[in-house]
Amino acid sequence: MKSAVKISIIDNLEGKIEPLSDSEAEKITALIRQNTRDVNQGEYTPAQIERLNAFATPEKIQEEVKRGYLVTLCNDEGDLIGCGIVVRKGMKLIIKTMQVKTDHCRKGYGSILYTHCENLFKQAGLHEIEVEVPKFPRSEAFYRKHGFTRTGNPTPMDLYFAMFKYL
Repeated sequence: MKSAVKISIIDNLEGKIEPLSDSEAEKITALIRQNTRDVNQGEYTPAQIERLNAFATPEKIQEEVKRGYLVTLCNDEGDLIGCGIVVRKGMKLIIKTMQVKTDHCRKGYGSILYTHCENLFKQAGLHEIEVEVPKFPRSEAFYRKHGFTRTGNPTPMDLYFAMFKYL
């Protein structure tokens, strides 16, 4: 049974700037970096893992959030369980990352995060969602479960492939 979670949202897509604290940026960075290492079953070399995590520094996460959207889930004790980040890419919005601590996976937390992100796309009047997915089988399975189709195959040097969904 899921314990109660607290959902927090920072939405800076419309120009307002609600900052992300240094300590929260560090927690998000640690979550992304640890998850990426934990789920790697040989899909990436250590050097590729570092490239995959290049955006996961407190400073870069704070920059993304200054002009993007962040949804976080915390447990009753205030521990970060998961996060989702949506950013602008040209005229589009894309899901930059969706992370749930590995010991909390398969309990519905990722779906809670995803639902908040999808609602953001709908409220913005968008009719499609694009996401860059790491080559982890469980990441692809998560997005397939939510109606996404794979639109591109990674080349040996690529770190991601694209997935797409019409709303």
